[in-house]
Amino acid sequence: MKKYLPIFTALLFSLTLISCSNLTASSNLYQEIGGKKTLNNVFGLAVARIYKDPVLAPHFKGVPKKYIRKKLVLQTCELIGGPCIYDGKSMHEAHKDELVTDAQFYRLVEHVQSAMRDIGLTYQQENQILQKLAQLKNSIVYQTQE
Repeated sequence: MKKYLPIFTALLFSLTLISCSNLTASSNLYQEIGGKKTLNNVFGLAVARIYKDPVLAPHFKGVPKKYIRKKLVLQTCELIGGPCIYDGKSMHEAHKDELVTDAQFYRLVEHVQSAMRDIGLTYQQENQILQKLAQLKNSIVYQTQE
């Protein structure tokens, strides 16, 4: 066992460094993009476009734009390592009766991506944010029971 201790220690140290560097990268992303102000701008544009989209707008009928914007900002802020805490419903709970399709999900993502470009985020920043948001897809898109 003693002969494996240096290898185990090195492996543990490497895993710790990888975990810490990923945490640092995420929290730096929030700061790098300009924090909550930038997220407010991105989701302000995206939500305006989503509510004008004839395919997506019906899913948000009766829900104030300001509410959706606030929840998207909080959730994204938390996902990319910012100081925010998302306090809304789970994605499954919020979308369980909406029957959101893959096509509708990707259409919404296009609005968010377009808003990020219009605000001036880099391609890399955009991809890092979208990667975090993509983790929510399975809780949003309607899954049929077979």
